[in-house]
Amino acid sequence: MSAEGSSSTASASDQLAPCKIADAWKIVQPMLLPTHLLRSSALDEISGFQVWLKPENLQRTGSYKIRGASYKLHQLKEQGGQHKVIAASAGNHAQGVAYAARELGMDCVIVMPERAPLPKRRATERYGAKVMLVGDCFDDSLAYALKIAPAEKRDFISPYNDIEIITGQATLGWEVLEEMKDNPPDAILVPVGGAGLIAGVAAIAKQICPQTRIIAIQSSCAPAFLRSWYAYRQKSEAVLPLDVPTQETIADGVRVRHPGEICWHLCKDLVDAALQVDDVQIYQGILFLLEQAKLVSEGAGALGVAALLDPQTRKKLHEAGVKPGSRVVLIITGGNIDSLILQRVIERGMSAKGRSQTIAVRVKDEPSQLGFILDFLRHHGASVLDLRRSWKTQPLISDFADIEILIETEDDQHGKQVLAGLSHEAKIHKFELIQEIANPDNLNR
Repeated sequence: MSAEGSSSTASASDQLAPCKIADAWKIVQPMLLPTHLLRSSALDEISGFQVWLKPENLQRTGSYKIRGASYKLHQLKEQGGQHKVIAASAGNHAQGVAYAARELGMDCVIVMPERAPLPKRRATERYGAKVMLVGDCFDDSLAYALKIAPAEKRDFISPYNDIEIITGQATLGWEVLEEMKDNPPDAILVPVGGAGLIAGVAAIAKQICPQTRIIAIQSSCAPAFLRSWYAYRQKSEAVLPLDVPTQETIADGVRVRHPGEICWHLCKDLVDAALQVDDVQIYQGILFLLEQAKLVSEGAGALGVAALLDPQTRKKLHEAGVKPGSRVVLIITGGNIDSLILQRVIERGMSAKGRSQTIAVRVKDEPSQLGFILDFLRHHGASVLDLRRSWKTQPLISDFADIEILIETEDDQHGKQVLAGLSHEAKIHKFELIQEIANPDNLNR
């Protein structure tokens, strides 16, 4: 098989027969950790669906990618391959390949984008792989890996566009259907980048439970599959799948500008709807999982949750045949998120929900007024997270001081009540509420 896979669609479909996927599961199962479905009553209440989470963020190496990597490398070893492999990845595929290579005794090189998250780079190296940082995004790394693979006589391990990788990813769908076989899901929401996961999940789901709706979820910053799917449905004469430039996104794991050819041909007729969410919604998805499900998810892993939290996206799900009360499975594809990014997500997510905000007050340059304001905030249930003196709006020599205060409130309504009360007190106690600063990052410069 070539680097990107050369099997015909017909033979690929044969390999994705339920019996083949069941055999693949037996092969990869010893390398996996169990990720049993979790109910989410909080999402039930918000969405109107019955929601289960498939927590692949708890999987070995922190994502589902170990499934395809383990199966692919096992097949190479069985076929007497070169036992030297190379892969390109933004992080999760890298760790899966590196771990499987170590377990199977293979020499491994991973090419990653220069801006790949540090935890993913370090974890890949801990599994014994040599890491090379090349390019601004995944596609740059991919091009370089494909270039040097023949020169170094290495088997290239595609992150998605390979039938054996897809077969391994299909074991995730196999597990979901086995666990829910008495009451199968009405819909499975699948985060999509290169489309290897959705190709595998759709293949097994539609063969065993044809009524299950397969919903592709993408980042609006990397919508190649979504645009390709709509172009296909509209019988566009464009060459499909489309190549669509990407933008920076918190969902770096799905930042792919061109779905895999094999993946596309396998699943284009099996996907029932394709939806997208933006980064603000993804922030909310990550924060929701952290607070309500006690799960740490990376951006790509939270796409399904982000979709259910958004009323407009839920409406589109209804239009796609996922009716209120439906049994819905969300795949949390990975949990490898940099701690600094997670901190920023929490701060911005809380700000977007109205739970944190920065206020600025101008007070007499003496302790009593600031003390009064801090006491007021405490008595009205607002937590002071940070404060500092600002020199931007007043001369250095002045009887007044401008203070920026970062506060946390219960919700947006509580925040407005606190600000209204503080504004009233300002008139009585002769201090000035200058403004509300929308972005709490102002205190974190």
